[in-house]
Amino acid sequence: MHENRRETGSAGVVDYWIREAFENQKSRTYGAVSNFVMVVIFYSIATIVLESLAGWEEAHERFFRISEIIVVSIFLIEYVGNIYVTQPRRSYIFGWWGMIDVLAIVPSLINFIDLQQLKVARILRVLRFLRLMRILKLAKRVAADVESIKEQKYGTLKMDLQIYLIAMFSILIISSTLVFYAEGTQKGTLFTDIPTTMWWAIVTMTTVGYGDMSPVTFWGRMVAAITSLCGLAMFAMLMNVMGKAMIQGLFGSPDEAMEDDEDDEDEGTQLGASFGVAPSIPDQIEQLARLREREIITTPQFEDKRDELLARM
Repeated sequence: MHENRRETGSAGVVDYWIREAFENQKSRTYGAVSNFVMVVIFYSIATIVLESLAGWEEAHERFFRISEIIVVSIFLIEYVGNIYVTQPRRSYIFGWWGMIDVLAIVPSLINFIDLQQLKVARILRVLRFLRLMRILKLAKRVAADVESIKEQKYGTLKMDLQIYLIAMFSILIISSTLVFYAEGTQKGTLFTDIPTTMWWAIVTMTTVGYGDMSPVTFWGRMVAAITSLCGLAMFAMLMNVMGKAMIQGLFGSPDEAMEDDEDDEDEGTQLGASFGVAPSIPDQIEQLARLREREIITTPQFEDKRDELLARM
């Protein structure tokens, strides 16, 4: 399909490779670009976190500035490429993922502008925090590959784990940054940088609460309360993911269970027919009910199969 797009001349070659990199999810180029962008996202977040260490921003100012220019350039190329391949283009520009891509670029572009008004400490903190919002691009990469992941064996489990890890990582980074900015200016504070604050965030998310570090400002305590609630939600999500993994490991996926059930039903029907006795529809419905109780099949799957059997009566 994508070969038909290829035209003669340099313009056609450029168009072909742009679509291979940003549109054709089955191409190797798309996979390589997607993985590269993921690495850049993690690298950019790491530089922002390290930039908060005392003395690092001044001592390595040139390194951090060059790194940010390279990262923003890559994100800008990705943004333009996505606009080029999306039809209609406004659906991407004004859509959720498009806004996230803009949010990953604009704060750095504003920071590059040498305006005296932007040198105010609070504004710089806001811009630095907004730069961290590019962590949401991780969710975009998973959403873009959701169909290909589902086609793989244990694809649903893999997708659930990715969503869980991205959510946990996002809460960890965002809560650490917010508390650092809320508490960092307090006299004698222990929240001296983002990496140190991440220890507090991990303890709070796991509801351990050692008490070695605790916020004292209003906004710091607000973030702490929200982080604790998010930690409880993450624990519930983890139990759900682990439960599904155990069920799939013991009984297989729901789809496989339905296929095995259909095979058993066909074999039972053929065997019963050979002896003049076929499994009754109530018996088949009862068997489906047992599978549902063991959570091998879902309720919608049970209801669909039940309705199909009742229609035969």
